Amino acid sequence: MPYSVSGDSCTVDREPGDEELYIQQAVVFLEDAIKYRSINHRVDAGSLRLYRWYYSGIIQWGLGLTIAVVLLLAFMERPSSFSMSSDPRHRSPAWQPPCGLTESIEMICLIILSVDVAVKSYLIGWEEFRKSKWLIGYTVVISISVIDWVLSVSMVCDEKLRVRRLLRPFFLLQNSSLMKKTLKCIKRTLPEIASVILLLALHLCLFTMIGMLLFAKSEDPKKNGEWELHFRNLPSSLTSLLVLLTTANNPDVMIPAYSLNRGYAIFFVAFSVIGTYCLMNLLTAIIYNQFRGYLLVSHSHMTELFQSLLQGFILTQHAAAAAPSWKCGPCLQLDLLKASNITSCIVPLQVAQQYEDVGFMDREQFTKIFDELDKDCIKEHPPLPQYSSPTLQRLQLIFSHYYLILFGNAVALANVVCICTVLVLNSEKSTEERDNFVLEIINLCFILYYLFEMCVKIFAFGWQGYLSYRNNIFDGFLTVLLLVTKLV
Repeated sequence: MPYSVSGDSCTVDREPGDEELYIQQAVVFLEDAIKYRSINHRVDAGSLRLYRWYYSGIIQWGLGLTIAVVLLLAFMERPSSFSMSSDPRHRSPAWQPPCGLTESIEMICLIILSVDVAVKSYLIGWEEFRKSKWLIGYTVVISISVIDWVLSVSMVCDEKLRVRRLLRPFFLLQNSSLMKKTLKCIKRTLPEIASVILLLALHLCLFTMIGMLLFAKSEDPKKNGEWELHFRNLPSSLTSLLVLLTTANNPDVMIPAYSLNRGYAIFFVAFSVIGTYCLMNLLTAIIYNQFRGYLLVSHSHMTELFQSLLQGFILTQHAAAAAPSWKCGPCLQLDLLKASNITSCIVPLQVAQQYEDVGFMDREQFTKIFDELDKDCIKEHPPLPQYSSPTLQRLQLIFSHYYLILFGNAVALANVVCICTVLVLNSEKSTEERDNFVLEIINLCFILYYLFEMCVKIFAFGWQGYLSYRNNIFDGFLTVLLLVTKLV
């Protein structure tokens, strides 16, 4: 529906039959908002009829039944586990379906699913199909299933492995918007969960090394009870503390050391308090809060956003066509974007303001602005300091590169490996037989590298830029702490 803006009035160029098409488009857009569907699909009259037919209740119910049949085939296919009794003494021979029975049912289901992906691809168009990873995966899974089905039939159902069985759950995932949102939720919460798991692993590794140093082999056999039972080598120490993290061997793991000196209980109490009662509970809380919070936001907030923006677009377009006394559609759309609760990302509003002076905004332009809402906001760090010398500029480019962070992580990992190697080599030696000079030299070299890395990062990013990264604050604090303890 083309229209132009002049002052507070709109001139609309109407065509016969447009009103019915506009109503159909409005209905489909509102259904998309309610059902959490994308609005990026064909909107001509024929495509809209196919679209509404495809998403009708009977078609979607039939598609769900097809997916259920595909998943239930695993219980009927060879080797079948169907029997009257679960008791092996009274179990009758399992029914084995003839070759071709389950394969015929499966091929019918695959044909239906192929029609499903073809209709979806036609409705959204080639451009949107290339952007949809789910539909591309859907096509790949169906193709692999058909190829595997052909191989199975050619071998007269005597194949050793059916690859398509492993791929069948994908049909259920791609057909359910709730499943997709759940997987997306898991994907977005993995960084938060991984950080706590990494912290838990570092906690376990640190206390393992401390325990191997604390409960080392001594000259007196009577004092080696803790070393013999739980800290004889690295695998034994790691396993003992890992079990203690779940409190399964508490307090048995500390009884030999506690019998010698009550002060040893501080080590085990500190490990349990930090690991079991802090980090484990923190991991549980993060998983629950992140998962639940993202699901609530993705359902409630996005639903309201879909409905408000889509209704605003549709109503303002029709308002501009039906009532010249109304403020024009694009102006209302821009006001709607300004009034919406999306101020965390200012990009959509800036893009929308480009059309304020023009006076109109078509559906594709509005869709592009709408897509900006799904993008994450990027936190901007302070600008890098400016150096006049070409040599300093080149050094700044090198020291601010991402590869320096990767190299620093590799050095930290090498530090842990070196300490663990020395502890393993000295695990069978008593404290009097050990030579810690090599270990101290190794630690000093690593500390000097950490200090060098901290200094060059401050040079490259500047003091404010260095502190704007939380990992730099953590690394700098540990570096200073290690240097002070080494000097003391």
